[in-house]
Amino acid sequence: MKLSVRRFVGVAAASVAALVATAVPVAAAPSSGVGALINRTACNERGYLAIHNNDGRDTLCFANAGSMPVAIYGVNWVESGNNVVTLQYQKDMNNPRLDTVTLQKWNVWNPGHVHKVISVRIH
Repeated sequence: MKLSVRRFVGVAAASVAALVATAVPVAAAPSSGVGALINRTACNERGYLAIHNNDGRDTLCFANAGSMPVAIYGVNWVESGNNVVTLQYQKDMNNPRLDTVTLQKWNVWNPGHVHKVISVRIH
């Protein structure tokens, strides 16, 4: 009987320790100051970040400070609008190297053709 009680207490203690170990990092995670407040929006204002792709046939617009992962293929040019913007991108489909570019307010970045933009950050 003593052995099964000890085993029960040991299993219970291990379960509590595992629960605490998974809960503490989430509660103790530091705030980076940049949340995921960025959002897609209608392209009805020049002040928004505008990403033009598919030879200019499509435009995706973003507003508000923050960052988000994206997968925007065939990017032709980007207009920063009233934003300082950092983009992380893969220029060539056959080369996995990632590059970044930061645009100041009211700037246009015309790289020709970018295979994929993978991250957008509005400062």
